[in-house]
This record gives sequence, C-alpha cells and structure tokens, in this order.
Amino acid sequence: MVGIESYGVALPHFRLAASAYVEAWGNCSARGLKQKAFCSYDEDPVTLGIEAARQSLDRMPFDIEVSALFFGVTTPPYDEKPSAATLPTALFNNRAIRVTEITGSPQAGLQALISAIEFCLTHKGQYALAVAADAPVGKVDSGFEHSLGAAAAAFIVGSQGMVAVYKDSISLTRETFGSRFRRHGEGTLTDLELRTRDNLVVLQDLGGLLSIKKVDKVRRLALGTETSLGRRAGKILGFPKAEIDALWCMIGDAGAASAPLALAAALDKARVGEEILSAGIGAGTTAAWFAAGSQLSKRRRKGSKVADLIVGGELVDYITYLKHRRVLSSKPREGS
Repeated sequence: MVGIESYGVALPHFRLAASAYVEAWGNCSARGLKQKAFCSYDEDPVTLGIEAARQSLDRMPFDIEVSALFFGVTTPPYDEKPSAATLPTALFNNRAIRVTEITGSPQAGLQALISAIEFCLTHKGQYALAVAADAPVGKVDSGFEHSLGAAAAAFIVGSQGMVAVYKDSISLTRETFGSRFRRHGEGTLTDLELRTRDNLVVLQDLGGLLSIKKVDKVRRLALGTETSLGRRAGKILGFPKAEIDALWCMIGDAGAASAPLALAAALDKARVGEEILSAGIGAGTTAAWFAAGSQLSKRRRKGSKVADLIVGGELVDYITYLKHRRVLSSKPREGS
C-alpha cells in the first residue's frame, strides 16, 4: 500500500500572456499557449519547491519525521553545491535525512517521486518527501523560449497510500539529438530545432508497454507534454476516454515539474479508486500510475488547488517580464 500520503503545489505569482509575445515579436512560437507562469527576480526552483513542500506537510493530519528527500529539477541554482540541501534546512530541524538531487531531464520530477516510493518500499514505516520544481529559461530572442514556464509540486510518500496508492512504473530511454539541451556552465537552454517527433514515438512505445502490462483502467492522464501532443495522448496510450490533466497551455513548459504538477491537478479532482497515469516526457519517459486513496478527498480540503493557483496569478506586460528575467539590468543573470 505504499503511495502518496499528501501533496502540495506552488506557482510563481506572475503570468505572461501569449499575446505579449505577439505584441513584442509579431508572433508567439508556442502554439496552443494561452499564458505561462514565470519566476520573479527573487524566485527559483528551490523557493518554489520549499513552498510546495510546506503545503504537503501542512496537509498531513499529524506531524511526521521525513527520513529521505528527493529533489527533481533541471535548473538548480548551482552546478556544484547541492540545491536539494537547502530544502530540509528550510523545512526541518532534523539533519539526519538522506538527500538526493535528480537532474538533467524533464523526467527528473517523476523520477524523484518514484525514488521516494522505492525508498519507502525498502524502509517500512518511514516517510519520504519528493519535490519537483523547475524554471527553465532560454535566450529571449529564441522562439522556444516562449513556452518556458515555472512550477513546483511536492509529495509526502509513506506506507499507507492514503491519497494515492502506487501501482507500478515504466521507464523508457531515447536519445533526442536536436531537441533542447543545456551544456555545463550555461544558463539558458539551446534548441537546434531538428524535429524528429521523438516525444510522439516515446508515447507510442509507452502505449505498447502499457498494453503488455494490461494497464487498462486508467481514468486520468497527467502528462508533462505540449498541448498538441497531449490532445492525442489518450488514443496513443490506449485510454481514449481518459481525462487529460495537461496544464501546458496555462503554465507553460515547467520542465521536471510539468508531470508532477499535472498529477497534483488530477488528485485535486479524482474520486476514490480512480486510476491515474502520470508521465514525464523528454529523452524518453518515466511513467507511474496510482489509484486514488481513501483519504484523498479529506486531505485535499486544506491547501491550494492547482486550478486556483493558475487563475490567482498576476498578468504583467512583456517589459515587466524582461525586468524579472534581468535582461533589462546592468547586472544580467548569467546566460540571459
């Protein structure tokens, strides 16, 4: 019965509408995007992750001691100096916590959650915290920058699965030459724009494996992928009637946090027993599925829902966005 005992989410306060890119550049390259969330000058994935983690802890009906923390992120503030170490320092007095940082792929958020689950499977009765947070950025004159957003989701994992019982997981790896990447020491993403439909192929392969495993009762899909592919995902994966919790069009591409945030959005609405498949996509996929737990409706009453956070943000103009990106500054952030 290992699974999710509680969860929390966080979004930056600011939003930028897709129309702002049309006004500034003549078009928005992110097809299907309505708006995106982005970090202010004093926010980063660590601050967002701490906020989401605090909400997940507040939703627990009793105090717990966390034995392990797993942080999934592609844009940590430091190349060296574990950003994950900041989270338990901000959250707990206890220092005897295993801390693991997982990075390098949009799969990192779900990989952190599965790592927390595997920890609890081998450490009976202990709790783990999985945090997924990200804020990928690109050069301001690049088209793929238009879609890049920010978000965080956190999950308390334990041996009862009161919010969601873990069923199983699948991992697929695929080299994605030409799609976005960030070299060591660089602050922004690069995209060679050599489109080979890698994500479509990955979804097709995932659908085949799900069929072999006879996974056929999924009611909700929580995906970290763009809207155009998300619309086709149900049919590709073999769940044409599943509700898709893909938030790309309202949040943007939140990297490693995209799929975990979509999973949180699915938990905001799921009924007891409903099965949810979540998949982080990029250089392959990490997918996991869950059954909504007996205490889900009770534990989600406290704290923010994803939908409320989306509409609660403040829309700003493009110049304000550039200021927070520190593009219009005498001391620009490295790589901006």
